[in-house]
Amino acid sequence: MRPATLYRLSRHSDADRTGHWRPERLTVHTARVSISGARKTADTVHVYETTDRDGNSLHVAHVHFGPGHWDNGAFMTEIYEIPTTALLDI
Repeated sequence: MRPATLYRLSRHSDADRTGHWRPERLTVHTARVSISGARKTADTVHVYETTDRDGNSLHVAHVHFGPGHWDNGAFMTEIYEIPTTALLDI
């Protein structure tokens, strides 16, 4: 079973650049806790059910934090990919 994967994207207010981070592997439990917490503090949280390239069921969570949430950041976006089978195993 594939663990959850987190992708982050941010834009900084003091520079005209966008920061990208390498995909981060994390447990499904950590992803669920992060998404739950984001529902209280983020500007938007959307969860979509889709399939990956191999046809496996997958949940994708898009979390968007607006200006002022992170230090010196105009925005931060987090995208979580969670295999549906991993969600059902919890």
